[in-house]
Amino acid sequence: MLVRQREEVQEVSRQGRIAAFVHTPNTTPGRLIGLVLAILSGFLIAAAFPPFDVGWLAWVALAPLVLAIHARPLPQAFGLGFVAGAVAFGIILAWVRIFGLLPWVFLTVYLALFPAAFAAVSRWVIPGRRAWQWVWVAAAAWTALEYLRSVGVTGFPWASLGVSQYRFASVIQIARYTGVYGVSFLAALVGCAFAAVVLVRRPAPILLPAGLLVAALAWGGPHARTVPVGTITVAAVQPNVSQFQKFDPALASEHMRVLQRLVVAAHNQGSELIVFPETAVPQNLFGSEGALGEVGRWAQLAHATVIASALENGVSNIAVAVTPSGLAVSRYDKVRLVAFAETGIVPGHRLAPLWTPLGQVGVVVCFESIFPDVSRALVKNGAQILAVITNDAWLDGTAAPAQHAAHAVLRAVESGRWVVRAANTGISMIIDPLGRVRAILPRQEEGVLATSAAMSTVMTPYVVWGDMFAWATMMLLLTAVAPQLRSALLDHWTRPAFQQAAVAVVLPWAAGSALLRVGAPWGVLPGVFLAFCALFAALRWPTRAGWNAAFKRSTSMGRFITTLVAGVVVVVGLWAAMMATYRLAGVRLIPQDAWAGYLVRRLIMAAAMELWLRGAAFAPLAEWQGSAVAIAVTTVLGMSFQAGLPPEAYAWTLVTGALFGFIRSRTQSAAGLIVPHALGAMLFASIAEVR
Repeated sequence: MLVRQREEVQEVSRQGRIAAFVHTPNTTPGRLIGLVLAILSGFLIAAAFPPFDVGWLAWVALAPLVLAIHARPLPQAFGLGFVAGAVAFGIILAWVRIFGLLPWVFLTVYLALFPAAFAAVSRWVIPGRRAWQWVWVAAAAWTALEYLRSVGVTGFPWASLGVSQYRFASVIQIARYTGVYGVSFLAALVGCAFAAVVLVRRPAPILLPAGLLVAALAWGGPHARTVPVGTITVAAVQPNVSQFQKFDPALASEHMRVLQRLVVAAHNQGSELIVFPETAVPQNLFGSEGALGEVGRWAQLAHATVIASALENGVSNIAVAVTPSGLAVSRYDKVRLVAFAETGIVPGHRLAPLWTPLGQVGVVVCFESIFPDVSRALVKNGAQILAVITNDAWLDGTAAPAQHAAHAVLRAVESGRWVVRAANTGISMIIDPLGRVRAILPRQEEGVLATSAAMSTVMTPYVVWGDMFAWATMMLLLTAVAPQLRSALLDHWTRPAFQQAAVAVVLPWAAGSALLRVGAPWGVLPGVFLAFCALFAALRWPTRAGWNAAFKRSTSMGRFITTLVAGVVVVVGLWAAMMATYRLAGVRLIPQDAWAGYLVRRLIMAAAMELWLRGAAFAPLAEWQGSAVAIAVTTVLGMSFQAGLPPEAYAWTLVTGALFGFIRSRTQSAAGLIVPHALGAMLFASIAEVR
């Protein structure tokens, strides 16, 4: 026992000396070094993806950030993680600026929260653990957060760390078992281990991660060199139609002639399955004036099955299997829509493959290809080959098409399926089940990509098990932080501010969630919230001592007006930014019936939500843990009541909730946010898309 304690003291002392060498946290030079390390980590992450595409940098990208957060207070660690994430995603997502500056900023800020959470969690679990232990916990934290970033309505797994390895077939073979999250875990583990070596000045922390990497390469290398046999010839059509011309009715005939010419070219190469890119047919497929008859004649002449696509009636993003007989035999409607970009599109309801005479074809439309669970569901439902159809013409001249295409490689390995990727202006690819690109057609080049492929019925372990590996990393993380959580809970449990915050948050939230679940009339929900607010006011929370001062601040006319004006500026500014983003697609206001009654309802609901979220709940939360925690918790609470609504509603609530919370923290007035909340709801509901 004494020997073990002596070793732990020596370990802590050693880490302290190295931490002093790396940086001195409480000095200006130390803070500057930490900031530089965080920025360096962000640059390394970004450089692992296109356009730089130096994938091996992902293996060391997290090391500077881990060094930066060592011996830092949690708030500083969170801030440094946020800086690293903002730099990384700001560079990776630079292409978002074509839709406006604000979408780029908001998306970068949102995604930067995940590296920030990684830094805070990693810093939290370091004390009391040996280097070889927290290295694994930190890697689990990174992987678990990547998984959480990919799920739910707000999921956006763009540029997961494992995707950066798409060019290294030997490394990504483990995705057959773990999905992309296993590759991310391995890269994060090695990066954190490098940092641990610097901190403790011994090679011990990296020995096991290095051994695991060598084992993965030793298994994946020979496996990646096997040659899957192709039994059919498949083709990806790339018409190379500019986005500015794509939906021009005057050019529809010319676009159809291009498609016909490419189908003939695919036939001349012996293609049995011909895949169009997303929304390739410039008119409806179905209906009396639809193009299905013409596409059917092409399929007959080519003696091939054609996967045609269109934006049907301007509201359905569809893919249709047209057999060599000329008949449409199955249809798929895109299920996972892009927030804001596909406002007004009606989503499909089931991830089901298309039946064809050759076998089951799982169609993955554009945005859906970055989600591992989409292709997995299609394969579980019988898909024997995957067709990724996309239109990245919006993003020509940026790194986005290359970043997007990289995900298809991981989908092939995870699912064990050939992937035919047809892109309007590129990059079109045909990928074998081992993640090797068998054929590729560069961007902005018209042509047909044809090669042999095969239908498969074998299920990979990932298809069978799903995201069990990602869940395992979450269990590892929860197990590691359990002692700290228990200690923190015991420490806070007896504090009045914590008790009041827990009651003010949990009781209204539970009651509101239950009412929504049972479909209670609209007036019941605000009534319940207002009743809780009245109860908390009668109890004079957050504390009796501070109640009178807080009440006077919140009811001050000057603070009320300041809050009102700031809130209106926020919602009008956001609405204007949304309108500017939609302008290319066309936007109109939906005429509202009974505007007066509609406005009254909005005001009542806004009063209930703001008096609870930014009033009764915000005050004890801020007294317990500060304004930042109060802003975060109340924003998440507001988002939880958007269940069943499209992703745009979640995004709107996230941004307005955070900004309203910031305003509330400065002005101390919740009542002033009622009118901005109602106005924002009206403006948001008035937006619809016209194509």
